[in-house]
Amino acid sequence: MGFSDADMMGRGGKTGSGRQASESQENQMRRERLRKLALETVDLNKDPYFMRNHLGTYECKLCLTIHTNEGNYLAHTQGKRHQQNIARRLAKDAFEQQGLHPGASKTDPKTQKKSCKDWTSGLPCDKAEVC
Repeated sequence: MGFSDADMMGRGGKTGSGRQASESQENQMRRERLRKLALETVDLNKDPYFMRNHLGTYECKLCLTIHTNEGNYLAHTQGKRHQQNIARRLAKDAFEQQGLHPGASKTDPKTQKKSCKDWTSGLPCDKAEVC
C-alpha cells in the first residue's frame, strides 16, 4: 500500500520536501531576514547608544539592555521599549533647550501667590492674611 502525495500533505515530512513551514518557522525566518537587512543598512558606529563591552556583548546605553550580537541589538532598536525611550529622551532634550527641567513650572515661585486651605473642608480659607 502506497500513500499518495495528498495523504502526506500537512503531516510533516523531510526537510526540503516542499511542505509549508509552520508559523513559528516563518516568524523565525522573517526575523532573520530583517536582522540581516538591518545589519547591511545601519551603521552601528554612528549609533550614540551602541556600546560593545569588555565581555564581547553589546549594550544599549539608552535602555540599559545587554545583547549577545549585533543582530539582536538591531532588533531591539526597532522595538517598542527602545522607541519609547527615544521619544522620552527627545522630550527631555526639548525641555532642556527651553531652559526648563521636565518637573519645573514656567512661573517664578517668588511671584506666585500663596494660598491657604482650610484643612477640614479642603477649600480656601476666608482669612485675609496668608497662613
